[in-house]
Amino acid sequence: MIDLLILQYPGKTHLTAEETAKVLNQNPYTVRERMRNGELPKATKNNGIWEISIPDLAEIREPTKKAPQIPAAPVVVGGARRRKAVVMNFRRDRFWAQVARALGDVETADALDRRAQAEYDEQVRLYLLERAVRYRAGLRKIAGQARPLESSDEEPSGL
Repeated sequence: MIDLLILQYPGKTHLTAEETAKVLNQNPYTVRERMRNGELPKATKNNGIWEISIPDLAEIREPTKKAPQIPAAPVVVGGARRRKAVVMNFRRDRFWAQVARALGDVETADALDRRAQAEYDEQVRLYLLERAVRYRAGLRKIAGQARPLESSDEEPSGL
């Protein structure tokens, strides 16, 4: 877009409200009002004339795409150093997978995604295993504290 604007307005660095209105396909009065209200950022008034720079206008006309968000870090357990290393590896692999995908290297991106997901799945498996061990130990402790039933405590079977 910026190249097209430079070709249409050679030798100019800023466009007036009327020229901006042509680019945005709006009424000049509307454009001046938007400049006055701050709806067109970086528009300035010089000697009573509203102007906006060509790069700023190109950005308004066609905004730059934002980079995709990196997925949230996985829930991992264990030592602080191990947890930090796992999270960093997961984020690193996901980031480079996004870069490879953006560059068109889908095979590498898929391989990195699979590696990151495998590491995440392994950490979840280890967490669930540790949680099961803790749960079993808690149940054993409760069972050990319970007093055994005596013959007089038993309820009649009803037979």
